[in-house]
Amino acid sequence: MKTILKLTALALTLSFTACKNDKKKDDNAKTAYAEADEKDVNTIIEYNNVMVSFTDKNNDYIKRIEDNMIKIEKGLQNPNDRFAFIGLIQPFSIPTFNRSGLKPDTPPNALNNDDQKFFKENVTAMTGLLDKIKETYKSLDEYIKAEDWKDDKGTKGKALVDSIYSMGKKYYNHDELVLAKLNLIGDDAERVILKTHPLKEYIFALKDDRSATAAFTKLMASNKNYKSIEAKAAYQALEDQHHKHEAMAAPDATKYPGKDSYFKNFNDRLNDYLIAARKMMRDASASGKLTDYNIEELVRHQDSMRSAYNNFVD
Repeated sequence: MKTILKLTALALTLSFTACKNDKKKDDNAKTAYAEADEKDVNTIIEYNNVMVSFTDKNNDYIKRIEDNMIKIEKGLQNPNDRFAFIGLIQPFSIPTFNRSGLKPDTPPNALNNDDQKFFKENVTAMTGLLDKIKETYKSLDEYIKAEDWKDDKGTKGKALVDSIYSMGKKYYNHDELVLAKLNLIGDDAERVILKTHPLKEYIFALKDDRSATAAFTKLMASNKNYKSIEAKAAYQALEDQHHKHEAMAAPDATKYPGKDSYFKNFNDRLNDYLIAARKMMRDASASGKLTDYNIEELVRHQDSMRSAYNNFVD
């Protein structure tokens, strides 16, 4: 079975407001944005959030299309089955209510010229591909409803399915580049805001855990042949880091109401990720293979961790 499966690490949603900070150089910085002023940092974080909403909305839509295409592709193999195309749900794109004045295709001047050019080009490519996916799916939908597969034995339908899968892969190539850049820039921008944040120790622990799980998922997705992947050492490092952070004393609930439970909730969701990873590693050790479903499950757990992280930092 084909898939448009998204395997990239999910970008961080940053929701801090500026606070006074010193200008001491951050040895962990990866970009020049770690030395940006507070006004530019807040603009960068705002643009990061706009881009995350943009990619999330598009990903939700593509996932709905893919769910239908799995059924359509199967149906075209046996179109005479009267239940072949039952259960298709019309995909729709959820409107994004963006209170920011920033737009995905208009990156702010707080970013340097190269990064502005990078985001403009990739957002334009992603929007163009998504429009073509919608147009092609409309043709496929009409083809199925009109039962045109009876005229050509499904030839056109299969070609439309292949075209959508191909465009989806290209879309996610851009998506991966964008999210990687957002994580890099966003992390340094966030470090500026967090320099004097009273909970920065916890926030960076959670950020490090999210980065480590994203790296582990990417490793697992890098090759379906499980025996060629050095998974055990990577898993052990992730588990050790989790135990270290889990052992941290929870934030003082009297000073920061609710943060203790949000901290525990994040650690619980990371533990769920580890449970799923151990099971699939055991199964893959016997079969020698990893499935698309395995990777999708890890991505779902990462989504859950992202929600928990955002609850903590909000």
